[in-house]
Amino acid sequence: MARVSRKAAISGEGKRCLAVIPERIYNVAAYVRLSVEGDNLEKNRESISTQRYMLEKYIEKQPDMRLTAVFCDNGETGTDFERPGFEKMMDEVRHRKIDCIVVKDLSRFGRNYVETGYYLEKIFPYMGIRLVAVNDGYDTLSGDADEMVVSLKNLVNDLYAKDISRKINSTFETMRAKGQMTSGHPPYGYLRSREDRHRLVVDQETAPVIRDIFRWRLEGHGMAQIARRLNDGGILSPPMFHYRHGNRKDKPSGVSAIWKAYHIRFMLQNPAYAGHTAQGKVKESLSDGIPLKKTAREDWVIVKNTHEGIIDQETFDRVQELVEQRCQESRKIRGKYETTENILKGFLVCRDCGTKMMRYKSVSPAGTPRYVFNCRVYAENLGGQGCSIKSVGEPELKECILQSLQVQIGLAVELEGMLERLQKKPEFQEKGKEISERKKQLQQKIKRNISLRGSLYESLSDHTLTETEYLSLKRQYEEEAERLRGELEEAEKEERQGIKALSPQNKWITTLKMYQKRMVSGEKLELSRQMAVELVKQIRVSGYNEVEITWNFQDEFARLFQEAQNFEKRGEADESQNIGEEAEA
Repeated sequence: MARVSRKAAISGEGKRCLAVIPERIYNVAAYVRLSVEGDNLEKNRESISTQRYMLEKYIEKQPDMRLTAVFCDNGETGTDFERPGFEKMMDEVRHRKIDCIVVKDLSRFGRNYVETGYYLEKIFPYMGIRLVAVNDGYDTLSGDADEMVVSLKNLVNDLYAKDISRKINSTFETMRAKGQMTSGHPPYGYLRSREDRHRLVVDQETAPVIRDIFRWRLEGHGMAQIARRLNDGGILSPPMFHYRHGNRKDKPSGVSAIWKAYHIRFMLQNPAYAGHTAQGKVKESLSDGIPLKKTAREDWVIVKNTHEGIIDQETFDRVQELVEQRCQESRKIRGKYETTENILKGFLVCRDCGTKMMRYKSVSPAGTPRYVFNCRVYAENLGGQGCSIKSVGEPELKECILQSLQVQIGLAVELEGMLERLQKKPEFQEKGKEISERKKQLQQKIKRNISLRGSLYESLSDHTLTETEYLSLKRQYEEEAERLRGELEEAEKEERQGIKALSPQNKWITTLKMYQKRMVSGEKLELSRQMAVELVKQIRVSGYNEVEITWNFQDEFARLFQEAQNFEKRGEADESQNIGEEAEA
């Protein structure tokens, strides 16, 4: 049977049509996004599913595309790129599992003019990523998109988002001026009015708890003591109460489900309990370029007498005076002594409850300040919620970290020597050559597979193959491509972990030896915030001055020791086998 030219084919109407031969097959990620969460509105669910269906059909028709994954951000704004689905997709891009992204239009990708342009003009070209916006007719591969038009669309998307933000802010400002509630759910102690959702009515179930809190505070009880009293009485905390009444989706657990001192502090200072609407406690404005941040109390928008108060104004004012008096006394005491930097902030956690440890300042009768890390849950509840005392002094902890660091430096030196000996072994060098050759062969097979898939589509275009034959062979080639990619990834992983990683120039060995040189030179090594961030992953406190330090390099050192030992054992086994074979011969 004569074969039609691979460059062209004759259509049924006698016209010549060029066959498109894909030079490569792209691993494609379809990305869909919706600003308003689809669980709330049926039309939004349809919009998400419609986006996905449209992209899947588009990719299915492209001979040079293979759908790898679909990433979705439902209820995420396009004004920034801190979205769970987008971040997962970029992780796949960085690991070279995806080299093409397809979106419905550029506004689904992002509405921030500057950041979107940076991705299109800098990041994706540098990483070799192809981007297709179907409805905008934009494809970075073709190179025929008008850059001015693309920039203009990105600018319009950015301005649209800012215009929406400006209108929403204006509406909220008007509502706040009228004393209407704009927050997501009413404060503990109140419900939304059935007649007017923006007005508060007293919740008869929880209002007595609020009255008790104010009364106990006036009687001299501390905030932690009040929280402990409520926990002991089995009163639902605000997070648990809101979950039970459908105001939050995730069920709080552990320490997140109990009353804590900051719940009490917030309630005692909230004007809502005296019958006033206080809003604007946080501020965020895309149109004005203001990120989410807390506002000072004097900048709150307070409208008087908008609803029934749970406590009277006199009680509220007396509590504010008491709170301010205690704050002034505390500031006066703290101001006597210099406050040092908390270089271990965020590193210490309680072994039992997992809560981050807080640093507290105590002053001896002689006037000597001392810092101690305590479990906040225990400190506020005195073990009433199942947590025992955890405490470690800051000076003792710093000394412990430096002593442990010296041990780790000794391990780094030992590991360096082991890796140097390993790299000189012939079997190690042979292993590296074997993996390199295997990678080369797999890359050649993948290149041949891509060529065969390209000619396969051409054979369909010139009617050498039927559609059934084409689909069957395409599936076989794609399965083979998937297998070859998997084998190549395994070979690269084996080379990365078993050959390249087993180097004396490992970054952690180099880092620890740098600290060793500083100590050998006579420099007194002191723990700094930079050193802690670089080296320490977490410090778990299990009792009084009982700590467990987890280092950032700990897992890698353990793996390198194991890999090196395994390699040496394989070498010894091979050598024994060779000796045995020679003896038999």
